[in-house]
Amino acid sequence: MTTNENIPVKKDTMAGSSSIGKETPKKKPFWKKHFLSLFLFVLLIISAAWGYFANRAMESKYEKEITALTQEHEAEIERIKVENIKQLSNTLALAVRSEMIAENMNQVNQYFLQTLKTFDVEKVMLVDHNTSVALLSTNKKDENTNFSDPGLVNAKEAMTKMYNNHHYAATPIMGLNTQLGVLIIQVD
Repeated sequence: MTTNENIPVKKDTMAGSSSIGKETPKKKPFWKKHFLSLFLFVLLIISAAWGYFANRAMESKYEKEITALTQEHEAEIERIKVENIKQLSNTLALAVRSEMIAENMNQVNQYFLQTLKTFDVEKVMLVDHNTSVALLSTNKKDENTNFSDPGLVNAKEAMTKMYNNHHYAATPIMGLNTQLGVLIIQVD
C-alpha cells in the first residue's frame, strides 16, 4: 500500500511567483538593525562638537584675560619707566649741580653725553628757568633756543610729564641760595 499522500513533496519556490497565501518575512529598517552603531556615531559627533565649542569658549576667555594682563603689565612697566627717569634726573641733577657750582660746563656736557649713551634717553638739556633758553643740550641745535613747555621749565621739584608724544623729566638744579637752572631729560 503505497500512497502518495504521506510522501513529502518539495515545493519549488521559484516556480510560483504569486505571493498569495505566503507570508514574506518583513525586513527590519536600517536604523533598527544598527541602532547601537548609529547611537554611538551620534554621540561621537555631539562630543566632538561640544569639545570644539568648549575649546573656542576657553580660548576666547583666556585671550581676554591675557589682553587684560598685558595692558596691566604695560601700564606697570610705563609707571616704573617714569619712576626710573625721575630717579635718573635726580641723580644727574646732583652731579650737574656740583659741576655748575665749580663752573665746569665741559664736565656737565660729558655727563650729558654719557647719560645719552647709557640709558634710553634721546636728549638732555640744561635750561635757564628765567628765560626758558637751553644753555646746554646734547642736540647742539637746541642750544640758545627757547624750550616751549613752561610746566617743565618752572618745575619746583622733580617731575615727569608727557609732552609732544615724549616723556620728559624735569628737575630743578639749586645753587647755594638760588636756582641755577632746570635739567630736562627727553625719553623716547
